[in-house]
Amino acid sequence: MWDTKCIASAFCFTASNILYVIHGALLMKQKSYANDAAINNNIFDDSNSYNQAQTQSQYHPMNFDFTHWKDLDPTYIQSRWMQREESRVLMMAAALLGTLAWFFLIVPIVQSAWILSKGGRRLVGPHLLLASLGVVGGIIELLTRLIAVGMNNAQEWLAKDFNLSDWGSEGESSGDGWRVLEMIHIVTRGMLLWIDSFEALTIFGIVIIIWYSVGLEPKFKVVKRSLSVETGVVAGSPESESIIIEDEDEREESLVGDSQVVAPTTQQPPSSAFDAVSASSKVELKPTFTKCFTYYGLFVGFLSVIDFVAAVLRFINWPLFSKIAMATQILVGVIFLPIWLLMFGKQLGRATDNFEREEQ
Repeated sequence: MWDTKCIASAFCFTASNILYVIHGALLMKQKSYANDAAINNNIFDDSNSYNQAQTQSQYHPMNFDFTHWKDLDPTYIQSRWMQREESRVLMMAAALLGTLAWFFLIVPIVQSAWILSKGGRRLVGPHLLLASLGVVGGIIELLTRLIAVGMNNAQEWLAKDFNLSDWGSEGESSGDGWRVLEMIHIVTRGMLLWIDSFEALTIFGIVIIIWYSVGLEPKFKVVKRSLSVETGVVAGSPESESIIIEDEDEREESLVGDSQVVAPTTQQPPSSAFDAVSASSKVELKPTFTKCFTYYGLFVGFLSVIDFVAAVLRFINWPLFSKIAMATQILVGVIFLPIWLLMFGKQLGRATDNFEREEQ
């Protein structure tokens, strides 16, 4: 039986990351907004504003340019916010789907921790950490994505309806407002970057603990059976019960028929000789999760660590590590993590049924 919560989480993770990729691709797409931005801002003289605006557009590419971004060029920043406004719906949908993905994942992680710990009787510390990662990671990601949606909507509202161009003393179009808005956007993204990166560390911690717990599960179970010396059958079985009943009937008939005859005295063996002898045997136990699933989880966790490192190192070399982070995010979020969640959902349903059957 499949766990529906894992299936829902896998679907939401896939859809969310696909929308994030589309959103990023739209931001990188080159458009002809530079002319309009330069003309509307009137940052040149009235005599030749159109020609210089055209010249300005040649040096302000609309795809992401790290140099113009660091220079906080008002024309380039305004054109970027126009593109962000167009793709705002995609960003909101991706964030909400990511929130639902972590919300659906909380319960399966806690459920697996309870099953692997055998109801809190085995490796309590690691499984408590596993449950904590699921709950805390899910709540943090949920709140972070909702906060990010609210801040982005407020910033795009400022870019759309507020005066960010004419902040000069005499109505001069300095573009300082666009610079301030972009700096606020950079600061808020930096604040959320570490929280978003925590998602990768959470996934890594979850798969490591599951692999560790499954590896320490007992491989065999000792089953004790009692063997009767007198009858030679296992005590407690139907055969032993029938033999004992037949022996008692024969003894009663012999006592009734020979009540007048004195039986010869014979020495009886001690009663301890008829005690049951216990015998034990090993029964192979199936692991809660298969080795293929646990080792595949380690692979996903390794890619998540690469994603975390690339996301953090973007502040050192933004163009290089941004590409690495985007590539690992696509691989993990769109392909490998949803597959792991589907495998997790299939095996968690079976493990839950086995655990409940053993408890009964």
